[in-house]
Amino acid sequence: MTFTRYKKIYNKTYAYQVWKEKDQNGKWKQKSKYLGVINPQTNTYNKKPTTTKQEQQILDYGDTYLLNNITKQLPIYNILKTTFTTHFDTLMSLVFHRITTNQAMQHAEKWYNGNYIQHLYSKAQTTSQDISKFLTYLGRENIQRAFFLSYIPLVCTGKSSVVIDSIGLPNEINLSVTNWGYHNGGIEYETRLILAVERLSELPLYFRYVVGNVGDVRALANAIAEMKKQGISTSSALIDAGYYSEANLKLFFDVGISFLIRVPSNRVVYKEVVVQNMDVESARFVVAFGKRGLFVKEVEVVVCGRKVFGYLVLDPLRRGQEVSRAVLDVEENISRFGVSGDFSGCGKMVLLSSERLRCDEVVPLYYTRQVVEGLFGIVEDDLGILSLCTHSEFNFKGFMMFVFISLVVLCGVKARLGKKIGIEQALVTLRNLKCKVFDDQIILSEVTKEQRLILETTNTMVPKIRICPQ
Repeated sequence: MTFTRYKKIYNKTYAYQVWKEKDQNGKWKQKSKYLGVINPQTNTYNKKPTTTKQEQQILDYGDTYLLNNITKQLPIYNILKTTFTTHFDTLMSLVFHRITTNQAMQHAEKWYNGNYIQHLYSKAQTTSQDISKFLTYLGRENIQRAFFLSYIPLVCTGKSSVVIDSIGLPNEINLSVTNWGYHNGGIEYETRLILAVERLSELPLYFRYVVGNVGDVRALANAIAEMKKQGISTSSALIDAGYYSEANLKLFFDVGISFLIRVPSNRVVYKEVVVQNMDVESARFVVAFGKRGLFVKEVEVVVCGRKVFGYLVLDPLRRGQEVSRAVLDVEENISRFGVSGDFSGCGKMVLLSSERLRCDEVVPLYYTRQVVEGLFGIVEDDLGILSLCTHSEFNFKGFMMFVFISLVVLCGVKARLGKKIGIEQALVTLRNLKCKVFDDQIILSEVTKEQRLILETTNTMVPKIRICPQ
């Protein structure tokens, strides 16, 4: 026998179908089934509708998820978190924006609103006005000092061997940090960025910037003095020809820093070494450099009243290329001015070292300076530093600090990816890994084979369903 039972709760009437049936022991038991709420107008039952999860948005997911997963394992992550505290979410969001898009900061807010980063760093402030305030904060001396006080011990263990070089940053900023400067044969309105890199770890160690018309020679002493104040104890320095001067060499002697430096071809020392050692192209001086053969001859040189070790290096392949170019120039000059050319310096460079080195190790050691050149390439290409558009010196200083931090993070990510997978390839591929955001869940799209390979290479596990952060 079946009947309907009604329950009135407040202003709603609920209906249940009730009946009796025997259980396994043969005893009668009462059963019931919910029918719904009675609709007084139609006298029908309306069951409570099941809640359907509403899709809120579709976001780019894979690129920032990978960056965050790797960055959290880098030593610098905790330093950034403890140093920048309330600004940490803004810093990380802008760093990831710069690395993934290489776009100006004015586009950060739109990117943030369309990326999963908003769930990772929900307190980030990414409007143009907020970013300007953040850069001013980042440019404060006490903030930068606190960062380097924690960061430098991570990179330096005892005395460090550093590579120092500089790069011109052309811009149109009307500030005291910008002026006309001469570099690499050209004159540009620029600021000069000086970067020190720890030679063994290949990590950025310190940076400073100078006005464009301040030459490398004058800036080196201040850079070393500043590094010393920051606790960087330098045992040796590898520097390029732009820093060659008797004043700088005397500085290294006085502070006890060993050095390896290239002599510019217009210096008297260079010309004397080349002229006095025309026998360098001899089987006695042959050394292997990778798959190439070089001639390296050790000579004695006196600079600043002190004896140092000089190395005359002849690269046969480069000599052939330079002679070919020089011959064309000579033909043109003879026809115009009636002059002859000198090919004795073609394909040759002179290196000076305060310590004696083996002839087969001096060139590989010198070319480790390519590490800093590679970082300058990242600064220009991957981080888009040349699009400088700040309008105050505090903002400019903060922006330079921001680029330095981004560079450290990027170096860590590149090291994790290895040499087989380029970071641009990885980020573009993983940007196509999207996620759908619901009220209480984030559901990912299917992972492709190429995306899975990148994730496996970096030991990054991506769940198919993730509870939405609150």
